[in-house]
Amino acid sequence: MTNTLTLSRTERDTLTDCEGQIERALGDIRSAWKRIGAALARIHAGRLYREVCNTFDEYVEQRWQLPRSSAYEWIEAAGVVIAIESTPIVIDGESRVIEPPARISHARELARLPADIQPYALHEAQERAKNENRTVTTYDVRRVVTARLGEPEPRTNAELAHERQQRALCDLVRRVWTQIDAERRSALLGELGN
Repeated sequence: MTNTLTLSRTERDTLTDCEGQIERALGDIRSAWKRIGAALARIHAGRLYREVCNTFDEYVEQRWQLPRSSAYEWIEAAGVVIAIESTPIVIDGESRVIEPPARISHARELARLPADIQPYALHEAQERAKNENRTVTTYDVRRVVTARLGEPEPRTNAELAHERQQRALCDLVRRVWTQIDAERRSALLGELGN
């Protein structure tokens, strides 16, 4: 960032206060999925919605205006957190509990593995990121999970973006091609053959 104007002391204090509020709120948002998922899991398991709704899906949609898929995603992610927090792993002969996933996208990836493997996979992703002096990303977790499942290496976001651009270009060429008359198409194909 380039500093173009100097702030007064009062403005700097206001900025610091606002940034602190944002950091605290973002921290709450980033961890809220764990609490929401655990609460929804308890409601679902105990059928605690039955007084107001016939099904859990109705309850989630009516009471919280949430898509069912989000509710089940949070429940599944909370299950991953519980599995990781309650499953000590042995590393170098030492038993320890590792930090649960920080993001729901990490938990989503880990949910593809059996619960007893999830802590090891997360630890592996965390260690890779730590060795590169950075925070763990969803891509790090996905790489470990796909490797453990014997799946092909996942594509990077840049590769996925390039693939989307290529598909869009192909779609454009097809649309344009259908708008060209047969004689002009033959001429263009002839030019391509030379």
